[in-house]
Amino acid sequence: MATEKIAVDPIWATMDVAQFYLSAHVTLKYWRNEMIDKKQLEVKPSIHPELKEHTKHFERKVYKVTDRVYQAVGWNLANTLMIEGDDGIIIVDVGETTSHSRLVREEFRKITDKPVKAIIYTHFHGDHINGTKAYATEEEVKSGKVQIIAHENLMKEQVYQSSTVGPILSVRTGFSFGLVLKKEDTEDMNAGIGPVVVPEYSTFMAPTITYSDELEITVAGVKMHLYYAPGEADDESIVYFPELKTLCCGDVIHGPTLPNIHTIRGTRYRDPMQWVDSLDLCRSLKAEYIAGSHARPIIGADKVEEVLRYYRDGIQYVHDQTIRYMNKGLIPDELVEVVKFPPHLADYKPWLREYYGTVKHAVREIYVGYLGWFEGDPVALDPTPRVEKARRMVEMMGGRDRVLETAYEAFKKDDPQWAAELTALLVRMDNEDKEARLVKAAAYRKLAYACMNINWRNWYLMSAYELDDTMDGMGLRLSAKYAFSSADVLKSFPTSLWVKEWTTRIDPEKCLDVHMTLGLQITDKDEAFGLEIRRGVVQYHPRLPEDCDVIVKFERQILEELIMEESSIEQKVEEGKIEVDGQAADVARFFSYFDLEEVPILLASR
Repeated sequence: MATEKIAVDPIWATMDVAQFYLSAHVTLKYWRNEMIDKKQLEVKPSIHPELKEHTKHFERKVYKVTDRVYQAVGWNLANTLMIEGDDGIIIVDVGETTSHSRLVREEFRKITDKPVKAIIYTHFHGDHINGTKAYATEEEVKSGKVQIIAHENLMKEQVYQSSTVGPILSVRTGFSFGLVLKKEDTEDMNAGIGPVVVPEYSTFMAPTITYSDELEITVAGVKMHLYYAPGEADDESIVYFPELKTLCCGDVIHGPTLPNIHTIRGTRYRDPMQWVDSLDLCRSLKAEYIAGSHARPIIGADKVEEVLRYYRDGIQYVHDQTIRYMNKGLIPDELVEVVKFPPHLADYKPWLREYYGTVKHAVREIYVGYLGWFEGDPVALDPTPRVEKARRMVEMMGGRDRVLETAYEAFKKDDPQWAAELTALLVRMDNEDKEARLVKAAAYRKLAYACMNINWRNWYLMSAYELDDTMDGMGLRLSAKYAFSSADVLKSFPTSLWVKEWTTRIDPEKCLDVHMTLGLQITDKDEAFGLEIRRGVVQYHPRLPEDCDVIVKFERQILEELIMEESSIEQKVEEGKIEVDGQAADVARFFSYFDLEEVPILLASR
């Protein structure tokens, strides 16, 4: 197999990743009084025993699922499958770390040295698509030697993840997976659906074959049937190999855990009953083997049916009981107290244990998915601003020192949730209140180490890092960018999607009195678009508008260089790489109306 050098930002090549993330450690020096003993706030790292035991599920191993089907578990967050054909192999999901995926490729080469003929992405999440260049080069894909197959929605979802909400989602994902946690906080840990893995520069390449509902295709003599099966993602594919009686279910079975019906890192609504329908589709195939994306193989028709049935029943139970009590008038804070799994579901190990998803979070999302955020009490229609509300509440409770003292005593009496809730008011009122931040951080550590759920645990710990200044927020944001929005990811975008994304970057305060239209022509692709600024709003035009104030013309390669920030539009104009119809100064003026500033994103300390 040909190899290809991967572009890596210099900071990744010269600095240990954890060191980079933690580079802004700050010692807290300023204390308003002596009511707090910092030694009392020390919390010894530990791990929930069942969560520790769960880690064994992800020990590195290549499993032979059945004849010609192999499943690599434990190198990446998501598994990779190899199906051996007559004259080549098919790879299903490529992992999120190219370096680890290359190790998987070497394990597969011990079984066969046949070349890769096709890569299948089950869906757009980074742990399934970011390690593509471990298995194929750009030349192999462009020439058609290797086909990349996915659902037609994948690129739309990729743009959403990497660009539309890329900045905030990348940071929140860093919190969900504990991206910068120290060794003592990750020892014996897992990520609920896989091992703990530090993400790398993404080497994603766009699909070359897409489908809508179903796709029957034969590659290297292997018959495959792909079905659209939305659930966790809106581009989810399952792959059935009828002659091998094997189903690759992607994340329809999320892993050896209750799934994230809602993920607290943030996502669009995941319809539970759509997910149940996809699980019933899986059941209808009568597979004898399941090679999933986040679990060991499931062997035997009876066991396959049992797992699929329990999984779909667990999701439907949460949905149905939430709706039942919603229709009695209960709101989310009340629903989470009454909607709970019965023992036969709660104890179905490992498939419905709450290592990754939780019933409580699913309940809240189902409510919002059906009814939205408004719970029915008009007090929430125009509430007191949150900082002002915190100030008034603290004043009513006796002032800052009284609230801090109460929070500190709650922490010492092993009531960390109340301590966190009280100090949240103080931090909101004064973001620089170091004592309040430290008590809140200590409370989060105590909550974290008691958690069986990895998302809860990681959010508590990452928030503690933010609160006590162990973590460099800007460093986290810029580093996560390499996994979510690497050059390989961004240059895979269709030009139309890249142009359209600019509408969300406008700074209206700069252009409330501006009406200006810029046309873009991609000369070697026969593509043309427009962006029209109109008093603080940008309208995207899928064709070149008739009345443009200025038009820029360049080849697609120039666009990719701009995306990769190798130079600016102004520089390309000066170099003659971009032709301008109109005044060059108008190009610079047009883009000056957009907000391109990158700032730290604070979550727990706001």
